Amino acid sequence: MTIIRVPARNRHGDPIGDDASHTIESCGVDWNATASNTQFQDVQTTDVDLYVPRGADVVASDKVELPDGSTFRVVGRPMWDQVHPMTGEDFGYKLVRLREVSGA
Repeated sequence: MTIIRVPARNRHGDPIGDDASHTIESCGVDWNATASNTQFQDVQTTDVDLYVPRGADVVASDKVELPDGSTFRVVGRPMWDQVHPMTGEDFGYKLVRLREVSGA
């Protein structure tokens, strides 16, 4: 997976600098759901759960490019970046929620 780090913006909303990117290996993709808008608009939303190694550098403002070339935005902060609270088991992955809105 390619993680695209979007640059900060100035007070006018213009980007400061260029996008930066890095690659993360050994990821899992779970295609959650696709929903179409029912208000007579040509909009489709696709949600994806991306499982990345716990040490992976992903933040809420990033975009993710999947191997098929589609680009999704990260929704919120990564989750489950911890060992299991009862057993102490380290599963080695954290969850990153992604969303793509097309047709807008």
